[in-house]
Amino acid sequence: MSYSTLPPRRINTIAYWLRRWPAIHRVGRWMRRTLWVALVDGFWEFTRCLFVNSTRFGPPARTFSVYQALRCGWPKLNGRIVLHDQGVPRVTGDSLLVTSGMGQHLEQPWPILWSEHSNARLITESLAFLMPDKTLCIESAYNEKRWRADTASRFLRLPPPTRLDGNWTSIVSLWVPNRGFAIYGHWLFDALPRLVLLPEFPPDTKIIVPPNLKPYQKESLELMGVWDRCRPTPERHLEVEHYFFSSPVGIIAGYNPYAVHVTRKALLPKGDSNYSGPKKFFFHRTGKSRAVENSAEIRDFFRSQGWAVVNDVELTFAQTIKLFSEADAICSFMGSNMSNLIFCKPGCLVMHLVPDFLPDGWVDWVAQVVELDYHFSVIPCGGRFVPKIIIDLELIKKFFESTGVSF
Repeated sequence: MSYSTLPPRRINTIAYWLRRWPAIHRVGRWMRRTLWVALVDGFWEFTRCLFVNSTRFGPPARTFSVYQALRCGWPKLNGRIVLHDQGVPRVTGDSLLVTSGMGQHLEQPWPILWSEHSNARLITESLAFLMPDKTLCIESAYNEKRWRADTASRFLRLPPPTRLDGNWTSIVSLWVPNRGFAIYGHWLFDALPRLVLLPEFPPDTKIIVPPNLKPYQKESLELMGVWDRCRPTPERHLEVEHYFFSSPVGIIAGYNPYAVHVTRKALLPKGDSNYSGPKKFFFHRTGKSRAVENSAEIRDFFRSQGWAVVNDVELTFAQTIKLFSEADAICSFMGSNMSNLIFCKPGCLVMHLVPDFLPDGWVDWVAQVVELDYHFSVIPCGGRFVPKIIIDLELIKKFFESTGVSF
């Protein structure tokens, strides 16, 4: 099996590394987003046409929509549409959902559904659902808008399939792949919500999960009471006797209130009852990407003002749930750690520090769904080509003053 692109995490690592040479970074970024994308897309579209009638070689040439089949009552398909549309967020002209330019408020409608299939084939690192005659289920590859970017639409030849007998479902996808690691936010918003439909499947249905789970991922599955049904799955071509397809409920980059509500309902009662954290804290992310050079100075500042500082690696998943569920006030930089806001109580004060080179708006819509007292400030960091991010403390002080928050 051949892949034309590096995994998203590897690409991001190289991109951040090249920031130390701004001129090279600009050229590389242009090539990656224009020339390289055009060449890769052209190659796969040519291959798709070349092997359209081959059952052994080439990527899928056709797609099939389970949603449309269920919607029109196609008798050959057993399943259910749980939700047709998740609504839309409130937006204003200065909302990050608008100013980011990502169109995150335009992702609806995004239906939620499940369907049953015999001898289903799940392919590549996303384990997307391939139907007979190389027909790809577009819902398993994040819908019509994105299926061409899924690894399941870009292969030359698949390895021999691994047979799984019995009843199975899966939470593996492009953003929760079985190669590498899923980002924290994608695990909470893309993977775990698909398990909410388990009660509609046979009681002995087992779950296909990525093979290299981090401790918090395993712990979350244990808290949901399904770990003993999970099969860490490194294979990239499966043939499943009875497959119960639970569709991706959305993406973190788009308005997805269903994921917030069902994940919150499933996990909020599972917080560690023996843990009690601070009610007002600065949540420090320890990841290397988008690292702040003067983060120690910022942490010392918050401590001097009576705020606690919590590192994201110091807590178990159950403790993290409890920490955010009891919080009265939170401040943090942009990152997957902000996904934990789904566990906050309505009215919790959230201060969001957003780097100017990544005005991502997904926290905006999460705050709306949970009904948080949400404020954000876009912090000048010198642009995305600056190798080291240094944040002026005075900007943070002015931000707090402008929102009426007292230290």
